[in-house]
Amino acid sequence: MNIFDSQSINLLNKSLDGLWKRQEVISDNVANYETPGYKRKYVSFEESLKTAVESGSTKRSEANQKIRDANIKVGETKDETMRLDGNNVDIEEETIEMARTTFNYLYSQRMLNDYFSRLRCAISEGRK
Repeated sequence: MNIFDSQSINLLNKSLDGLWKRQEVISDNVANYETPGYKRKYVSFEESLKTAVESGSTKRSEANQKIRDANIKVGETKDETMRLDGNNVDIEEETIEMARTTFNYLYSQRMLNDYFSRLRCAISEGRK
């Protein structure tokens, strides 16, 4: 058994990848707030991860591979805009989404650190 190939580790890694990509996309949206005709972009990966987990694979290796293969999609909104220049970025919405994404990233990172701390404690039999 590979302790670094658990479902928890794979989920956290994929989640961190998706959240990192979301932060990049939000930063692009904010940077293009005043660009005429720019359309807001978004990142979607949670549904793909949920589907991979709920796929019902009986083999651990298959389940882990489905998690690793889960898609991180970048899409573009085609919503109408209230602005005359055609830009549909709402700076307040982007700021809130960046804060939420940052908290999710930090929480996922903390969970990964806690996993390895418990592993280190088990290996050292409780000694520091």
